Amino acid sequence: MNADLASYLDESVPSLQDGAGRVVDCTRAKKNICSFLKESRAVAADLMVDQPLFLLFSAFLSGLLLARTLFSGKKPS
Repeated sequence: MNADLASYLDESVPSLQDGAGRVVDCTRAKKNICSFLKESRAVAADLMVDQPLFLLFSAFLSGLLLARTLFSGKKPS
């Protein structure tokens, strides 16, 4: 059966069985973990910088809305 399919196989495509002795490719796993840690560190640093500005803006906006509600001429019935 393999001899029948050999004419259809492309020589430039590597075999899936190459390097199948290991379940996990350690170098690739280390690279993925390192990139994940770098990105998570960047996200945490970004949140630490932007979060106080967002909290100040949201407090200012909610204060404006509360003041508008409290000092409006309408009284709740």
